[in-house]
Amino acid sequence: MTLWSSTSLWWWIAMTLLLAAAGLIWTSARTASMPREAGAPRRQRRRIAPSESLLEWTLDYLLRAGIQLTPRRLVITVALVLGVLAVMLVLLDQRWSLYLLAGVLLGGNLLLQWRARRLRSRLRAQLPGYLEQLLRELSVGASPESAFKRQIARSAPPLRNMLERVWARRELGMELHEGLVRESTLLKLNELALLATALEVNQRHGGSLRDILSSFVTLLRQQERGRRELKALTGETRFTAMVLAIIPVLIGGYILITNPDFLSTMWHSADGRTALWLALGLELSGCFVMWRMLRAI
Repeated sequence: MTLWSSTSLWWWIAMTLLLAAAGLIWTSARTASMPREAGAPRRQRRRIAPSESLLEWTLDYLLRAGIQLTPRRLVITVALVLGVLAVMLVLLDQRWSLYLLAGVLLGGNLLLQWRARRLRSRLRAQLPGYLEQLLRELSVGASPESAFKRQIARSAPPLRNMLERVWARRELGMELHEGLVRESTLLKLNELALLATALEVNQRHGGSLRDILSSFVTLLRQQERGRRELKALTGETRFTAMVLAIIPVLIGGYILITNPDFLSTMWHSADGRTALWLALGLELSGCFVMWRMLRAI
């Protein structure tokens, strides 16, 4: 009776995922069949307002990692993922199904966070060069907005993609500094907030924007130099942390290859299984603590 109840539960979960996938696909098809409103292109209209719904929050979360999707493509992707998970829940054992769900959620989140950090690093590296080109435009008498617009086409991705979103908001009535603040909040990039503050001060109170941007470029260069020096000074610490994290895994793999009966005996006993799970928990918690320590450096 218990086995039948567990099997029925997993079937209900799988069917729920399949129904959710079908509903998402139907919603996507219905949205695609509706006429588009006049005005700005779909790509520009989609990324204007802050997140107000779960769909927009998901789009912003993916955009923070450099993945730019339309709502329709996002819905179709989620529907396909739910369908695959439903099939895997039916085919795999219950225990492995839980591991699969946890692995997909955790692995996907870690991958997106890694892409977001990489995107921020690339933007920080491109921003000083862009500002220097902007200063040249301002020195020949161009206005800040015209110089900003002309430099978009001369920039390389991913900076160009971010600047295009800012300019799309400007064409729809948002101030230039407000668009930069929106991108700073979305990408968690404080440098854009400082640039927005400089533009806002110049717009409201006047003054020399070239002097402000010149000092800002110098500050960005100094920060980048400081990051490189800190990375070089902490290289030994980071390598030590990697070795400490890998050694238990290598020892466990060596024991599994040379003496598999030892781990098999532990796994089939209650106390041995508890010890293995405890070792895994300590390993994961230790890796998390060292990761947080390295991020704080």
